[in-house]
Amino acid sequence: MNKKILSLLFLFFCFLTQITYAQTEEKRTKIEITVKDGNKTITAAVRSATISFTKPSAAAKDSLDKTDTKSHFMSIDFEKQNIALLSAFAKNKNGIDGELIMIDTYGKTPTRKFEFKGALLDALSDQLNGDYSSSYFSLNCRSLIIDGVTIE
Repeated sequence: MNKKILSLLFLFFCFLTQITYAQTEEKRTKIEITVKDGNKTITAAVRSATISFTKPSAAAKDSLDKTDTKSHFMSIDFEKQNIALLSAFAKNKNGIDGELIMIDTYGKTPTRKFEFKGALLDALSDQLNGDYSSSYFSLNCRSLIIDGVTIE
């Protein structure tokens, strides 16, 4: 009988500590995008981001206009739509400069910094649900600097 009570007590203790741990756990990674819109700085929380670079082939380079460099892409997933950020991208037809920063809140991995120049909004997607919302931007950038390294 003692073993049953101790076993049940042990299981209850393990269950209770797991609930407490899950409630106090914070996100380990913090990602933010910051852009300048005139004199105003806009910062928005990001759920996830994907950066990609596609180098055009030699034949495609010759046929492309030198000002048309569509090879630096950013896809950004937001937990909710940031209207100020959307407005900044909508009204800047020549592109907007900014940066995406990823910080490890535990301080175990170094901060990552993605700077972009001349970013244009290529695509926008909003998902709305009773329990969930998400906004997704696809950006085309003129140039991209990843942790101080210029990607060309």
